[in-house]
Amino acid sequence: MLLPMKPTEKDIALLERYFDAELNEEETKYFASRVEQDEDFNALVKREKVIIGAIRNQGLLDNLAYLKSIEEKIEGDHAIPFYANFKTWHYYSAAAVIVLLIAVKFLFPSQQQTSEQLFTSYFKAYPNMFEPTLRGTNEITNRTEAFQAYEHGDYQKASLLFSELLKENREPGMLLLLSNANLMLGQVSEAQKNLVTLIEESDELDIQAKWYLSLSYLKSGDKENARKMLKELGETEISYASKAKELLEKVD
Repeated sequence: MLLPMKPTEKDIALLERYFDAELNEEETKYFASRVEQDEDFNALVKREKVIIGAIRNQGLLDNLAYLKSIEEKIEGDHAIPFYANFKTWHYYSAAAVIVLLIAVKFLFPSQQQTSEQLFTSYFKAYPNMFEPTLRGTNEITNRTEAFQAYEHGDYQKASLLFSELLKENREPGMLLLLSNANLMLGQVSEAQKNLVTLIEESDELDIQAKWYLSLSYLKSGDKENARKMLKELGETEISYASKAKELLEKVD
């Protein structure tokens, strides 16, 4: 009998990005094909869901009994033996996180986060996946300068250049990066305007646009529209669904 392959660091990284809803469209398709065609990888996903569910859905545990039940479930699940070699550090790390959550609950009474705090916790500027700049590029244009400025965190310059370039050609990717630059600069109303335009004009990046639009609503204190957008995302099967559901639960 052949033993299943031990998961690689690449597999683990892919899995972590999946549960953090950070996969792009191409990676999402690749992930789905791996789950369908690779039994070992499918087993890895199932195992991980046990731990992820414990951390995300049982963050406010009343006692250590739940931790014990999770450990028993892991040990008693014989249908996926190949993952046992990997669980030594991975599961015990997750168990330590659960214990920490319990300790925090009893030692420090939880306080509901404000809209601004939730925005800060969940906002992460979208990476430039559309036109990565390369070192040693001979020709420097407004276009290359715009993407370089965004990658280097010069959002003021990127915002100005993207705005000028979009007057000539309304590219979805550029519009998404501009809205992110707006949010980094605190230009919330401008970001919302650009995100709504992106949703109305293109289906290519409307999911990403809705996620950042929901965050922009939180930043501006518009919880009602934030809830509507998060609920819409949470009812889909897209990569942002789990993160949208998680955030929705925290919006009072």
